[in-house]
Amino acid sequence: MLCKDCLNPVIEGPEGGYVCGQCFHVVEPNGYAERRAEGVKKAAEERRIRTEERRARSLPRKRH
Repeated sequence: MLCKDCLNPVIEGPEGGYVCGQCFHVVEPNGYAERRAEGVKKAAEERRIRTEERRARSLPRKRH
């Protein structure tokens, strides 16, 4: 397989797509944008949950 920009030989990744080592042209595999969007959404939700838990632990406790 050859890079579409510089025609340098490239190796296709396991899911398709490649990054050219010569010119850094990127071809993403089919469906990658959808999988990435889902992953970003999931990571943001996990980060939000961790932040809420951390904030709940750090609240000052009232002393009587």
